[in-house]
Amino acid sequence: MAGRFGYLEGQSVRHRGKKKKARGQSGSLEPLEIVYVRKEILRAVWREVKADGGESVSELVEELLSAWLQARSE
Repeated sequence: MAGRFGYLEGQSVRHRGKKKKARGQSGSLEPLEIVYVRKEILRAVWREVKADGGESVSELVEELLSAWLQARSE
């Protein structure tokens, strides 16, 4: 896997310059927030997500955090 998540499997990743916004793209999305997670945890989760046919740990994290917030509000 030499693509977007290659760094999770120990592959070296070349850093590219900042991406420019596509013409006509709105800036309505919130900026990303930096969070810190231990590498071994992230790698283990990524392996499980990949084994289940998933593609995004970010979506999993968002779903888990949303469910946690909803459970707290009940």
